Amino acid sequence: MRCCLLLCCLLCCAPGMARALPPASDAPAEDALNLYCLRLSYPAVSALERDEDGAQWLVLSDGRRVLYSRERAGLQADPWDVDVRSSMADLYPLEPERPPTPAGVAPGRRRSHTLLSALYGVDAGEVGRGLRTALLLGQPVRMAQAAALALQKVETLLAEAVRAEPGLRDLLKSDGGFLWRRVAGERRLSPHAYGVALDLSARRAPYWRWSSLRPHPMQQSYPSAIVAAFEAQGFIWGGKWHEYDLMHFEYRPELICKARILRELEKMNAAGLKTGGAMGEKEARP
Repeated sequence: MRCCLLLCCLLCCAPGMARALPPASDAPAEDALNLYCLRLSYPAVSALERDEDGAQWLVLSDGRRVLYSRERAGLQADPWDVDVRSSMADLYPLEPERPPTPAGVAPGRRRSHTLLSALYGVDAGEVGRGLRTALLLGQPVRMAQAAALALQKVETLLAEAVRAEPGLRDLLKSDGGFLWRRVAGERRLSPHAYGVALDLSARRAPYWRWSSLRPHPMQQSYPSAIVAAFEAQGFIWGGKWHEYDLMHFEYRPELICKARILRELEKMNAAGLKTGGAMGEKEARP
């Protein structure tokens, strides 16, 4: 029943949702929501198909396929490099939400590197050909084209925020966007290698491996105006992870899309409960 309600609400609330959906019998509501957000975020994603073994695959416009989900969920070789469904499973909390981040809570830190490679490139040369330069308060930042366009819109929001609160500028020093490298202390590629991440004021906003604090107080005190500006244009913030990365903003519009839709659904449900309660009291009166 809950899945049916979610699916109906998505059809009503999300323009174009019906065109994104595979047959209802082939996809639970969450898969339908994920596919809608993936297609909205990445036009190269064209369909979701199931193979004879039960695995589901995203089909790209050029015919390539990316693993969306396995038939049976199980341990993956690298818990941080996962299939697409798993990369979207942890709901990202939108501002002003700053929930606790116990071990294992890191919405957005699990990524499908296969999808990233398909969207942005498999090596430094291919990624590099798709880079563009955006400005962040006058500072040039090289990112993948879609991320650069989004960052340019973030700059407008941040410029307004800095005019209202000049002290924010201290946390907005660019420490780089694209860089073909691995995650610090780990073996897999960083999202910086795909041109979808940037770091801000690294000396002020540390990475978890550089600090003994668990959690870090800045996970709560970091200015919401900065985080909200990035989230408004499809970026997530690494301060909402157990393995926090307070300087880190990453272009993951599919996660922001999913979080927005589910938050609106919660508001609708809450409004319905209040309305239903009021109606019930009225009808019960003699």
